[in-house]
Amino acid sequence: MTLNRRECLRTLALVCMPTSSVVYSERVLDDLCAATEPDAMPALDWGDLSAVIARWGRSTWSHVVTGHRCDLQTMLHDSIEAIAQQVSPERPRTVIVVLRGGSDLHLDQCRAVSSAFHNAVTACSELWFAAAPAPALVDKLRLTVVVSS
Repeated sequence: MTLNRRECLRTLALVCMPTSSVVYSERVLDDLCAATEPDAMPALDWGDLSAVIARWGRSTWSHVVTGHRCDLQTMLHDSIEAIAQQVSPERPRTVIVVLRGGSDLHLDQCRAVSSAFHNAVTACSELWFAAAPAPALVDKLRLTVVVSS
């Protein structure tokens, strides 16, 4: 991953999205772009991600929570509780979850997050999950959730 590639992806995201699309915070956009990097586990496809975001419109909702590794269960609980108000069987949604972390990002954490959201999101909703390194977080984790309109 290079800073130049990330900046290019961020610029493409801003340019390629229709004007009716939601404007994401810099942190959410950075996490979505990081999810397309080759070192993401698994990496989301840039074309698929940009196409989904372009379809969503202005009513897209996002939730970001940051905490220490020992706070992961609390972070999951807070995020799942927040999206429970956004996702229902009557209104299927696409949910994108990105877990970011510094040196403390491990496969067992990725598995826990993916499993928790698969259990929490209704079967008629589509769930995308990626985990990506963020060296600046050092010993913290950040969980970003974006829900379609």
